[in-house]
Amino acid sequence: MVILVPGTLAFVFGWLAFRSRVTGVYFSIMTQALSYALMLAFFRNDMGFGGNNGFTDFKDVLGFDLQSDVTRSALLVLTALTLAASYAACRIIIMSRAGRVIRSIRDAESRTRFLGYRVESYKLWLFVFSAVLAGVAGALYVPQIGIINPSEFEPINSIEIVIWVAVGGRGTLYGAVAGAVLVNYAKTFFTGAFPDIWLYALGALFIGVTIFLPKGVVGLIPSWSRPQ
Repeated sequence: MVILVPGTLAFVFGWLAFRSRVTGVYFSIMTQALSYALMLAFFRNDMGFGGNNGFTDFKDVLGFDLQSDVTRSALLVLTALTLAASYAACRIIIMSRAGRVIRSIRDAESRTRFLGYRVESYKLWLFVFSAVLAGVAGALYVPQIGIINPSEFEPINSIEIVIWVAVGGRGTLYGAVAGAVLVNYAKTFFTGAFPDIWLYALGALFIGVTIFLPKGVVGLIPSWSRPQ
């Protein structure tokens, strides 16, 4: 279900959007609108998903006690292994012939279409693949946090992911990972050190990196600044 549900939803939505050649900021607005619509739907108690409270009080997963140090350690290791596997899969895609076509679509979509490639098909399967990765990430996130509610559908979460990529380094796989770690560590630090202004401190970090490090923090390492 972790793979099937987000994959199916992404396929249906992506097929309708890409066949209509919705691109760029318009596609971003549509995906955010879909997320917001889902949030409003799941906030309804009659949906059977807990309404405002969502799902809480997770005690075990597959029969293992979530409060156990062994279980928590195992989930951490599983998360790290999943990250490594996801990175490897993305790396394989990027280095393949399909990956070269995807990069050409990013840089010159109309030209790629004129060369005879089915641009919509490439964009659709990549969109579905990204949805599956997000579903797996969510399945690992919930047992470790212990709660999930409809507020996770808020568009601000998507914006935060964009910040991860911008801070880490756009155009690289390393950057997305580094940015996620750095921004979340900074959030943890600032909320403890500056509880009243942590959000502004986090915003200042994003602005500073964007202005002074346009390639992100991985741009400081020349070998990592190339497209990965």
